[in-house]
Amino acid sequence: MSSLLEFLLLAAFFLSYLWKGIYTATGVLMAGSVVVVAISWVMTRKVKPMLIITMLLSLAFGGLTLAFRDPVFLKWKFSVIEWLTGLTFIGSQFIGEKPIIRRAMGEQLKLPDAVWTRLNLMWGLFFLSLGTLNVYVLYNFSTDVWVRFKVWGAIGLGLVFAVIQTVYLARYMPKEDKP
Repeated sequence: MSSLLEFLLLAAFFLSYLWKGIYTATGVLMAGSVVVVAISWVMTRKVKPMLIITMLLSLAFGGLTLAFRDPVFLKWKFSVIEWLTGLTFIGSQFIGEKPIIRRAMGEQLKLPDAVWTRLNLMWGLFFLSLGTLNVYVLYNFSTDVWVRFKVWGAIGLGLVFAVIQTVYLARYMPKEDKP
């Protein structure tokens, strides 16, 4: 459910940007992140830590963007979130019994420990790279290009990376016996 809410918030951000510009979109993002956390709480009586972190960063960076009338603050929020996510993946290999990717998918997939570690590291590096690519885009292109990169480019890169992961994992899937 939270993934759907996050997608709707991204859509609201993009549409409000197209309609009224970056400052309106920033306000929509700030208000929407609070609404997403509230709905998540009402529906499940718990909120994922990443949703809270995203809301707090949206409020902080969005507030700076509106206060100083400078969208660079909001643009940095995306990198900070991606870097925190990447560091969480990588750090999870050293904290706890299992890497975070295995905790999330271990029931659906049976993989050797080394593959879980590699998969977790690849996702961590993907998020760190995406955050770094965002910095490049935010300083070298217009706000219009940055918004489109954030909405479409990041989603596209995530889908391509997921397909690559699927191809990588295919060799570890059990072969079905044919009759």
